Amino acid sequence: MTSARERILVIRLGALGDLIFCFRAFHAIRQAHPEADIALLTRAPFVSFAEKMPWFDRVFVDTHPTLRTPFSWLRLRRTIRTFAPDRIYDFQGKRRQSILYMLLGGPWGPAWSGAAPACRYPRPWPPAPGMSFQSFTMAQLRAAGVKDAGVPDVSWLDAPVDRFSLPSRYVVLLPGCSPQALHKRWSAEKFALLARALQKKGMACVALGTKDDALPIETLCAEAPGTINLCGKTNLFEVAGILRRAQCVIGNDTGPLHMAAALCVPTVALFSGRSNPVWSAPPGPKVLCLCRDSLEDLSVPDVLAAVGGL
Repeated sequence: MTSARERILVIRLGALGDLIFCFRAFHAIRQAHPEADIALLTRAPFVSFAEKMPWFDRVFVDTHPTLRTPFSWLRLRRTIRTFAPDRIYDFQGKRRQSILYMLLGGPWGPAWSGAAPACRYPRPWPPAPGMSFQSFTMAQLRAAGVKDAGVPDVSWLDAPVDRFSLPSRYVVLLPGCSPQALHKRWSAEKFALLARALQKKGMACVALGTKDDALPIETLCAEAPGTINLCGKTNLFEVAGILRRAQCVIGNDTGPLHMAAALCVPTVALFSGRSNPVWSAPPGPKVLCLCRDSLEDLSVPDVLAAVGGL
């Protein structure tokens, strides 16, 4: 008789950048468990994105249960117990995941890698000085006996972009960010000055973002006429397609910026001093990070010089 297929659960909830930071870890898990049935537990907005990833056989939705919604916890436990994982890799490492760990049996449940108390494969803590989050996830996997499998193939992350009729050479600008973290935004007015300087050098500019980024993008396009406004007009795979074909990407600390870095596009990342550009380093080989205590102190010539450096 053949043994039952191994089942693996990976927990990473998102936002977009959080998932991208884990691409290398996802790839390593798939290489370590090539025949396993591997599932990802993530948030509903990222299910269709995760279903395209080559590392997972299925995707489960975390409905964000809380102590006030005990029946949501029971439904989540039932979903996971029905899947019956042999091993769980938790890259969230928060108290909510520790609750789930206990609901699944604690030390007597599935072999757990993460921050849960008394789990079989505890992640190293605290992170080593100068460690990025991507490196931290790989250290967690090493503690669980999983080897680094190298840079993952991200050719799946693409889509045709012909319908946008883009010029052959362009720079992508990302002036938005999470509405809950406005300190991460370099001003739209400075993005407009940057766009005008790039246009004088013969480079077209494309502004990307979601509906939450509409105001800074509208300001940018009003003050830098000719900038192509694609705010809210793309899905995630079209964003990837546009980024792939760009000469350079310049943006705030936001998901599409980290996507550009993972796609190996030359990327200039703008960081406020309230963020850690080492811990949150975009995961790619062609990245230049500019950090100021306040992004108000970052000048347009500074950014243009960084673009030249790339």
